[in-house]
Amino acid sequence: MSDPQIRASDAERDATIERLRSAAGEGRLTLEELADRIEAVSDAKVTRGELDALSADLPAPAGVGGAVAPPQTEATSVFGDLRRDGRWVVPGRSRWRTVFGDVKLDLREARVGGELVEVDASTVFGDVELLVPEGVLVEVRSRAFFGDVRQQAGGDAPPGAPRVVLTGGTVFGDVRVKERRLSERLAAWWKGRTA
Repeated sequence: MSDPQIRASDAERDATIERLRSAAGEGRLTLEELADRIEAVSDAKVTRGELDALSADLPAPAGVGGAVAPPQTEATSVFGDLRRDGRWVVPGRSRWRTVFGDVKLDLREARVGGELVEVDASTVFGDVELLVPEGVLVEVRSRAFFGDVRQQAGGDAPPGAPRVVLTGGTVFGDVRVKERRLSERLAAWWKGRTA
């Protein structure tokens, strides 16, 4: 048996990350839980015992498959918003299109099927808003014509972290990548002010 106090090797960290990704693909971990655990695994001082603790509530790795994410999702709307939040399965690729409406996707409690999620979100006369948990890397390839692209989250993540690629864009609107909604930021500010 290996000593749980020994520092983990790169190979042991990589194997744990793959086990966590597999569990997320089976719907056992949300994107936020996956990002948090991968961040903990990436710590240079993590021990074998700590690696075991990060995956102790998961079944032993299966030999074949297990990802449950649908292959692709496509949603369209005219004069309406497209929204997803709460617990939902994020496909490897999704496409969201609206005219005179917003695209608002909250991935913080979502379940993912792999290490890469491609989101193509476009709107005319509307905004694109992507909410992500800490520890997720977001590559923004979106464009905004007569609007702004603002990335306030997802700019930095540990090696092996889940990655989201955001493409598409907006005409007469903004593209925003954030960790919290405005109401959540105001509540945190108010709580800090009254404490």
